Amino acid sequence: MYPSHKVKNKMSTFFKACELDSLKSGEMRSMDLSGERIIVIRNGHGVYALKDECTHEEYPLSEGWVEDDCVYCAFHGAKFKISNGEALSLPAYEDVKTYPTRIVDGTVEVEIG
Repeated sequence: MYPSHKVKNKMSTFFKACELDSLKSGEMRSMDLSGERIIVIRNGHGVYALKDECTHEEYPLSEGWVEDDCVYCAFHGAKFKISNGEALSLPAYEDVKTYPTRIVDGTVEVEIG
């Protein structure tokens, strides 16, 4: 007889980030949610959340800027796609971690877990 193994499901939780109306299109906001340093970016009708850290030199992306559908690192100009964190230019070659978002009663929530 084989020993039984329990599989633990990793729990994730949505955390309140900000009010949707307080975030203008093209604007990003840095915050700490459940021990994760993230940026929330409103781009047109979409709201996205990424780790607030460039994968090149671990510089805060919140020090950079948003242009079109990308966030740029102020340190060396690395460019990342807002919707999926994809690294689009050197010196970064690793994608930035992204987090699911949702809007509930006008509040932006980010899933951490």
